Amino acid sequence: MERSTTVQQNSLHAVNAAFFDKAAAEFAKEAEEAQKVEELSCNQLIKNLLKTNLKLLKLNEISTVLLF
Repeated sequence: MERSTTVQQNSLHAVNAAFFDKAAAEFAKEAEEAQKVEELSCNQLIKNLLKTNLKLLKLNEISTVLLF
């Protein structure tokens, strides 16, 4: 019973780690795309800031899940 619990926990951590890696890769890709744009309107800058904040919140939530 103990072994199956350990295997299940390890599988859950592996799945969570995969989601975290995927989210981090998407975040890095979008950050790179954002750097390519030179001049943006104030409106667009605010939208980008909000999107970045939402992504950081998601990454924070995922990392919190990984810690448990």
